[in-house]
Amino acid sequence: MKLKDLKKQLNKLSKEQLEQELCYNSEEFSVSGIAKIVRAKANLYTKHEDDPSPLYTMKQLKEDGMDKEEIQECDIEIPKGAFVVEF
Repeated sequence: MKLKDLKKQLNKLSKEQLEQELCYNSEEFSVSGIAKIVRAKANLYTKHEDDPSPLYTMKQLKEDGMDKEEIQECDIEIPKGAFVVEF
């Protein structure tokens, strides 16, 4: 879903509906609320060690002892500036 699609859906809601908590449901996780939506301040990488895999900044990967070649093998899951939903 793109942000513009979310905006269209939100524009259809009444003022009362907009005051409700935003929740999600997933087969892997239980029903939960969304704490906040922020913009990524840096690229966020995954090491593909777990499912779901935690996300790391370049600084964290270097602090974990990874060298440049190892970091290049990691995927950028969330690019800098993208909106991130935090639960």
